[in-house]
Amino acid sequence: MGLPAKKGKEVVFEKVKPQQGFTLENQEKKMRDIKGADIKGYLEELFLSSDEFVILTAPEAQNSVRYVQACTQDGEIEVELGIEREGTHLYYKMCSQEECSRIFFDFYGNTFVPKMEEYSPVEF
Repeated sequence: MGLPAKKGKEVVFEKVKPQQGFTLENQEKKMRDIKGADIKGYLEELFLSSDEFVILTAPEAQNSVRYVQACTQDGEIEVELGIEREGTHLYYKMCSQEECSRIFFDFYGNTFVPKMEEYSPVEF
């Protein structure tokens, strides 16, 4: 199966290639060699603007999670996980600023283990 591929309402994406260190990005810039303060700054921008998104990508998948991304939807925060399994599958949930921050920092610290029953597949 060539990727990306649509399976029902879900789209399966190619796996992200392994990389050195984490990357942090939004629509304006992309950083490598990041620190916790960088993540905090990007998330603060996200929480203040309805047009922001933030993506944190790990060097390799951690507990099947390759990346965490967040955006705002109708005043709420949507966190999406890129789950690697025969391609990359997107799952989402709505959450508070506090929970969003915790997810990003736990992922950065390699302690994030998602409770997948709290997430739903992203539909396209």
